[in-house]
Amino acid sequence: MSEHIKKEQELISKIQKGDESAFVEVYHLYWKRLFNFGYKKLAKKEIVEGIVQEVFIDFWTKRQTLDIHSSLTSYLFTAVNYKIINQYKSQVVRENFAQKERKKGEQNDSSTDDKVLFDDLKANLKRVINRLPAQRRQVYQLRHNQGLSNIEIAQTLQISVSTVEKHMIKAMKDIRTGLREFTFSISIMALLSSI
Repeated sequence: MSEHIKKEQELISKIQKGDESAFVEVYHLYWKRLFNFGYKKLAKKEIVEGIVQEVFIDFWTKRQTLDIHSSLTSYLFTAVNYKIINQYKSQVVRENFAQKERKKGEQNDSSTDDKVLFDDLKANLKRVINRLPAQRRQVYQLRHNQGLSNIEIAQTLQISVSTVEKHMIKAMKDIRTGLREFTFSISIMALLSSI
């Protein structure tokens, strides 16, 4: 048995009995080596320091039930390695979660934007319709709100079918013009907000 392994076994035995000075000795012997090992894999100083600390905390807390089959060196390096693997796994999980949340946020943002635009469009359409001359507005509303045919509208308003058709043509032209102005102002606002 080599001198190194004999020394390790003595330290393990002392630590299992609660010898704090033996633990401090192991800490000083291995801390820097374990940190360098972890840093080569993760390259994140604070995280690696935390991992090495956790390994030593676990080592001390589980000292009475320690069952080290190989050397203390391989036990500690393996423990650091497992924690690094867990760190990678949890980092991947966090990144996937964050990506899903970002996508949800983007979808919510765009659906909120769409709803606002739709509500604005509806309000603008209502304003344009309300500005139509009375009979033209009435013809449009009977057609689109109540679903009446041109003949039914003519009978209801006691006007000719050709007059109904003329009112519908003019109403649609007025609405298109009014909505074109609305979409133009939306485009201008979008352009200004992107500057």
